[in-house]
Amino acid sequence: MADEEDDQDEDEQDAPGGLDDDEDEEGEEGESRGGGKKKLILILLAVMLVLLSLIGVGLFFTGILDPLLGIEEEVDPDAEHVAVKGTVFFKLEDFTLNLSTDVNKTRFFKVGLTLVLLDEIGLARVEALAPRIQGNVINYLRELKPKELAGSAGYFRLRQNVLLRVRAAVAPTVITDVLFSTSLVQ
Repeated sequence: MADEEDDQDEDEQDAPGGLDDDEDEEGEEGESRGGGKKKLILILLAVMLVLLSLIGVGLFFTGILDPLLGIEEEVDPDAEHVAVKGTVFFKLEDFTLNLSTDVNKTRFFKVGLTLVLLDEIGLARVEALAPRIQGNVINYLRELKPKELAGSAGYFRLRQNVLLRVRAAVAPTVITDVLFSTSLVQ
């Protein structure tokens, strides 16, 4: 009996707090499982927070949240003015000129221009300044080479440059576009 009591005393000393080995292992696993669940919940919350933030930023930049946030687009008063007012067309006389070439062969360019005005108020000014417009455009066109007129890109650049010169000639009047009614390179 004394031996049995000594054995029990040794077992109690080996296990801290008087717990058996089986009970000690279950306690550690329970704590690690509980800690693992807490970490998993925190990770899931962090992932959900990041996803919600990304969705919110995406909705904000696409403009879907603008009505909800009370953000209104700025309306350009000139854009409203353009929508209300009609466009007016003014056709310049067709003119023929020589193109700049390196070869002795002469190349002719016949062009007819139509100007698109914002309103009828500027029409009288454009009619009065028509010789100045033609002079600016002819001076530019005489320096062109036939290869600069080749293709759609050439005509796009030509249209942009002619539009700049026309706008400079009739400065306060708004010219919105230049249309080529005729264009012939011979």
